[in-house]
Amino acid sequence: MSNSAWQTDMSKTSSTGASNTNRFGNVFRTLTKGLKSSYTASTSSPTAPSTLESQLGDVRTTNVSGLDMDVMLARIGRSSANEDRIAAADLIADAISRTAISKSIVEIWYTAQDMLLPTNPLDVRRAGLNLLNACVVYDADEDSASVNRLVYYRTLVEYPLGEDFDTQLKAFKALTKDGRELPVLGPSESPMVLILSTWLRVIFRDATLARSVAKPAGQNMDGDSESKPLPSEENLHNLCAYIINILKFNFYAFDEKDIISLLKDILNICRRTSNKSDIIEGIVMINTLTVYGNLPLSMLEQSIETLCGASSVVPELFNSCWDAILHLVNSHLANNTIVALYNILREPENVRGRSAMKGAIVFLQKLLENEPGQTKTYNLTVNSVMRSYNTVMTIRDNIQIDLAVCSSMKALMLNNETYSLITYEDYKSPDSPLVVIAQAAKHAVLPTPGVEMTAWEDGKQPAYSITHLLLKILERLRVSYQCGSFNGPPEALIQFFLDVSPHIDEDIANIVVEYYEHEYLCFPSSSGWRENSEVLLDAFYRNQSRPSSLRAKVIQHMKTVYWISKEVCDEGTADEFLEKIFQSIRIESDMNILAQVIDFGVGVASLIGIDGFKRLVKTFRECMRAQNQTMSYSSKLNRRSVIDGDDMEIKLSTLSMTPPTAVTTVIRPTSRPTTSEASHSQLRPASSASVPLSQTAVQLNRDREESQGEKESKEATSSRIIARAFVIMFIHGLERSGEKSAIIYKELLEISSRPSDWDPETIITVYRLLFRIRVNKASRLVLIHPTDVDGLADTVGRFVPNMTPEALNTAVWKYPEPDTILGTPLPGRASFYVTVCGNDTKTQLEEKYCSEGDQIIEEYYVNRKRGIASLNMSTWLAIIVQQIKDGTDWEIYSFIVSHLGPQLSNLQLFMASRTEIQWLRSMICDKLTGQLPPLNIAKGVAKADVQVVLVRTMSSIIGYQSFYSKMDQDNIVKAVLVGLMSWERIAASCVHCLLVCSYEFPLSIKKFLSQIFTNFQTKITNSGLSVHILELLTAMARIPSLTSNFTQDDFKRVFAMSFKYMEHANDLSSSSSATSSNSNKVLSQYLIALAYSVVSSWYLTMRMADRRDLAPFIIRGLLLANGNRTSSTSAHSGGSGPTAQSGPGFSGAMTPNDERSWASVDLISRFTYSDIELKMHTVFSGLGRDRPRNEVVGNIWIHGISIVSIETFVKTGISQVVVRRPTGTTSFNIFPDSRMLPGWADPELLLSGGASLSSTTERPCVDSEPTEDPISANDQLAFLPDYFFTELVAAPEFQSVLAPTLIPNPSDPAIVRAISMFDRTPVVEFHKIGIIYIGLNQTSEREILSNSVGSKAYLDFLDGMGMLIRLRGNKQVYTGGLDTEHDIDGEFAYAWSDKITQAIFHCTTLMPSRRLSSDWSPQSGELMYDDESLSNKKRHIGNNYVNIYWNESGKPFNFDTIRSQFNFINIVISPHTKEASTFSPSSLSVASSLLGDPAESPFDFYKVRVLVQPSVDASAVFSSPASHLKMVGKKSLPLFVRNLAFNADIFAIVWHALPDDEYLSNWQYRLRQIRNLKERTNTAIEKAASAAMERARENDLKSD
Repeated sequence: MSNSAWQTDMSKTSSTGASNTNRFGNVFRTLTKGLKSSYTASTSSPTAPSTLESQLGDVRTTNVSGLDMDVMLARIGRSSANEDRIAAADLIADAISRTAISKSIVEIWYTAQDMLLPTNPLDVRRAGLNLLNACVVYDADEDSASVNRLVYYRTLVEYPLGEDFDTQLKAFKALTKDGRELPVLGPSESPMVLILSTWLRVIFRDATLARSVAKPAGQNMDGDSESKPLPSEENLHNLCAYIINILKFNFYAFDEKDIISLLKDILNICRRTSNKSDIIEGIVMINTLTVYGNLPLSMLEQSIETLCGASSVVPELFNSCWDAILHLVNSHLANNTIVALYNILREPENVRGRSAMKGAIVFLQKLLENEPGQTKTYNLTVNSVMRSYNTVMTIRDNIQIDLAVCSSMKALMLNNETYSLITYEDYKSPDSPLVVIAQAAKHAVLPTPGVEMTAWEDGKQPAYSITHLLLKILERLRVSYQCGSFNGPPEALIQFFLDVSPHIDEDIANIVVEYYEHEYLCFPSSSGWRENSEVLLDAFYRNQSRPSSLRAKVIQHMKTVYWISKEVCDEGTADEFLEKIFQSIRIESDMNILAQVIDFGVGVASLIGIDGFKRLVKTFRECMRAQNQTMSYSSKLNRRSVIDGDDMEIKLSTLSMTPPTAVTTVIRPTSRPTTSEASHSQLRPASSASVPLSQTAVQLNRDREESQGEKESKEATSSRIIARAFVIMFIHGLERSGEKSAIIYKELLEISSRPSDWDPETIITVYRLLFRIRVNKASRLVLIHPTDVDGLADTVGRFVPNMTPEALNTAVWKYPEPDTILGTPLPGRASFYVTVCGNDTKTQLEEKYCSEGDQIIEEYYVNRKRGIASLNMSTWLAIIVQQIKDGTDWEIYSFIVSHLGPQLSNLQLFMASRTEIQWLRSMICDKLTGQLPPLNIAKGVAKADVQVVLVRTMSSIIGYQSFYSKMDQDNIVKAVLVGLMSWERIAASCVHCLLVCSYEFPLSIKKFLSQIFTNFQTKITNSGLSVHILELLTAMARIPSLTSNFTQDDFKRVFAMSFKYMEHANDLSSSSSATSSNSNKVLSQYLIALAYSVVSSWYLTMRMADRRDLAPFIIRGLLLANGNRTSSTSAHSGGSGPTAQSGPGFSGAMTPNDERSWASVDLISRFTYSDIELKMHTVFSGLGRDRPRNEVVGNIWIHGISIVSIETFVKTGISQVVVRRPTGTTSFNIFPDSRMLPGWADPELLLSGGASLSSTTERPCVDSEPTEDPISANDQLAFLPDYFFTELVAAPEFQSVLAPTLIPNPSDPAIVRAISMFDRTPVVEFHKIGIIYIGLNQTSEREILSNSVGSKAYLDFLDGMGMLIRLRGNKQVYTGGLDTEHDIDGEFAYAWSDKITQAIFHCTTLMPSRRLSSDWSPQSGELMYDDESLSNKKRHIGNNYVNIYWNESGKPFNFDTIRSQFNFINIVISPHTKEASTFSPSSLSVASSLLGDPAESPFDFYKVRVLVQPSVDASAVFSSPASHLKMVGKKSLPLFVRNLAFNADIFAIVWHALPDDEYLSNWQYRLRQIRNLKERTNTAIEKAASAAMERARENDLKSD
């Protein structure tokens, strides 16, 4: 190729290189994907060994000094074959390099130069270049080489670039001694700069093409040292290195334009390349120009941009780039370099590349740092750097740029030297470092749970890396601020913290909040206080990722701000500020914070107006609904935070600036109370201070964590918290604003009406309040402690003493409950502002009292003129009835059925809800006769238990008797009867309910009596039911209206049941003797006592005409019940009239041990033909004492179960017969007919004898002292007592087991004492019962015993309990220990009796409370009685087994109010509605004015409960019909309570006698005395007979 051709090619190459110049940024974009390089081996065709090589092969290894150069030159000529030429060229080159040669180097090259022609094969050209290289090297040592070098230079320059460029460059390097010596070129020679620039562009083009070809083949493009580079890459790198050497050693040989040209080319390569090695060459060139020459000023910025980009894209090159920058700033271009760096950051986006900007950011940071020992030659300020940083982030909204700035700022802030350079003015500047950091942090993200912070430093996730760096900076600033080393204004730092508030930690946030507090920035005294408050709320309160403690601190501060704003600002401003606080609670997820905010709302609710109150309530309601929609019901059950649960405690915070009138209270989001908690709860005023609410969530979490693993977490939910708030707000309203309570009441009903929308704990929180609502007689609402719930709660498995540990951990509610509601004390009195009404009276209230401004809705009526709100309780009752009907969650359902009955017992509460009560009655009847709704009943509870609770609730419904028609009453009895027949477990409750119905619905009971008896007959063997049935039968016998139409068959059914129960009791007694079970012994004895009582009472209920017919049946049944079948058969077959032995049907073969049967048969015998009441004392009048002693003869016989005493006036036959039997003593006076007298007798004696018998002097039938026989041989006798005995009883020769036994010596002192003791044994059943009156609000023993008068209702009750008797001189009525001589225990007492029973009632109000104590004065107020009189009362009350308390205190009854060892059972009677204590006429209820005088109300019912002393284990034996709450009408109350008391007294006697003794009735005891006397008499007779026989035998022996 000619020189012109080469020039043309070179021109093309230059043009191509220029046209392919691209922006530097495009190259670096490619590099971000990874620098890769590969290579492609350039392979040439292997050349076959040439002929010359084979011929001269040996010459290669010998000394070449002898080589024939001419031959070699000839071989290298054009005429030779290419192989020969190549071989010859190699030999010549080798020879030149080994030794000196004789031929001229120029001559040799001249001969061989045509080998470089482009037309030659590559191998030929490469051999030629090798030879040229050898020549150049050879000439380098010669002095004449300068001319030759020009030849070589021209040859190499003109040689076209190709695959053999490496050989060409090698020769070029040799020519210039690797750039150290450049040839002197003439004007006609091509400038070296032009040549190098051309080569650079062409070779880079070839390398780029080779890389693109190699990349699809899988070649490595990284350019790593471990990878073999491509030939073209080696060429490029070698060329760059060569150029750098030329510039290093010959810088000043070039013009500036030449330098610029080369630099442009190299920078262009750096911009376009994707190979790290290429960039390194560019960096080295910039360093070379800077160190060994002068970097052209025009190229400074491009060079720096290249360095910045390279350092950013290829981190491994950072140090090299930084060295280059250091060289620049240490040169005369120092300030220019700084300006260039500024310009890179301040140019528009389309001018600079991102990588260059990132590098410039780092270089400025490094330059700003004051490294030890470094002398600065440049002017660089913090403010200028910050301005650049701020500018670049403004221009380029790019996360990588922000990351670079943030990284640099972190380095600057953590460098103490640099940090100290930032001045106060720098911080105040618009381009403050804090502003820059805040700008850089705009892409920061919040930490991701589970991701380590250290993992964010790698830069793979820029946002995370920014966050990590920002946290480091924040920590530095926090420490600096706290240590006082921060140089800037505090407000600037606080503002920065706020700018990056999502990323600051709790410590820094506390700094911000405390700064706002200390500077009073949120107080109304500060301008912009509302905006400042909004800033705090937005940054730290509404940001729910903040720690609860921090958010609570902000809330606390906002509370203080609110109270101040309320004082100094208008109401609208304060209310507007309040709304901002509650603005975000709808989306609040931190239950602790929500609780505190709601708590604050509760605190201010009572102080704001009605309109603000309504807005507050609306906010709470929307929050409750909004949050409820975000979680499913199941998730709510799996959550239970912070707060109460029965167990968390939420308390209103005590605010430092709370006005004196501000209300503080306590909210307990469900702490489920334990027994100890309930017992230790103390009442506190509603205005008492409370502990901070911040403890709430912690306490709730602690409560939940303690039970973790044992039960599901019961985290507080918004619904529970707000429900608790509503409850507290309702309580506050009772004492301050009835309308507010009415508004809350509506919300509570709304919650209650949709139980499926809320978790059970939320509903129960509401129900804990609503089920405590009661009213007094003035219809004023009052909240009470839950009472009469224990048995109901126990039935559904929620009574704490009987709950399992598992149930205690999982139950949402349990009983006993604390005295407070969610920790808030109950108001101590009825509300003056809230009354109740119902659907029956609400309309009338509206018509009568409606005035302008009143609010009338379904749930309540507000009369604003009077300041009274009336709550419609019908709506509440309808909601509850619907839930019982349809069913709901078991926790809710069990709570309803356990608490509904006690609330219904407050009759006045629902007296205007006729429709709802009827619906409830109908629904319960349906549930008893049909199916229960679907219920997820808890473990250990059965459906039958639910039926039990419903039946007990029915007992409360009976109190609404005036609502019911005869058909309704029939349906109640029918439903209970169906339950009795269907469910074994509810049988006892059904029997109790039937008992109450017997008093209240006697006609309905009478209608179903046959079915009731039939059902009873099928349950005789049910031990758990026997007692209840017998108690019911006993009570029925004393209700005449039930038995008025009974037939003999009806009576037989009752007696038959009694006999069966006797058999069952005897069997039970036998088993208890074998097992020594005290409870079975008590049960058997109590059953036997009740069964015999049923027989006695029902037998006496019969008409006398019917008794004779049923006597044999009853006697037979008694004997069969006790196992004596032989005697029973004989008795049944005998006549109906009285026998000579004892009475009707008596055969004389009864077992002596069967004392109960003997006594009962005796009772039957006595009352079959008489209806005489038994008297307490069995005394009689003897014959007159005015007769001579020898005219009266008396004898005593024991005949069967009788003691017969006869005293006879021997001359006239006038006699007195006294028959002593177990059931009583009878006295007869006999006057013989005058015709029976002997002739010698004076008939007038009959008249005088009669006068003697009429004497009232009492004496025994025989003398108390032994005397001689009054009958002598000379006396004339007409009659002896034996005559009358044989005539009336039996002939002397009668011999049988029942033959009469004559007491040989009736005057024997032992016989006299035995008969006297027998006469003192009562013949009736005695009971002594205490009746105690408890006045309004009385709780102590002294207060109660000091009562000397009671209410009218109490006095009416006493009149119904018995007859008022005078005690002094009383001998006919059992007084139970009351004094009958000196009126010590009062003048009067109440007593009751029937044919076989007597009872005395120890009424404390009738007993004297004498003498005021010496320390009493009128100023002391309360009347104080001396202890002696009160102790006297307690002496009687304390010794009674059973006491009746008339409780009008309005408070729950405490069994231990009057402590006594023997008070086993207490019967408590309470009015269904508490008396209104003290209220002004202006506060009278508008509702009560429509309902009339309570005294005239048809709802005249009373609550009755029987309480047993805990030490009496009666649960398995004695379960009184009133063991659970019963409602009894006023008319039936005395009879109902009296029967309860009698049965309770019998049980107490049985229980107290066992196990050491046995229970004996009076009749049974008298029978035992008769038997003992007979045994002693027979023993004495036998001994006397034996002694007589012995004397006779001795006399016979003597006579013999």
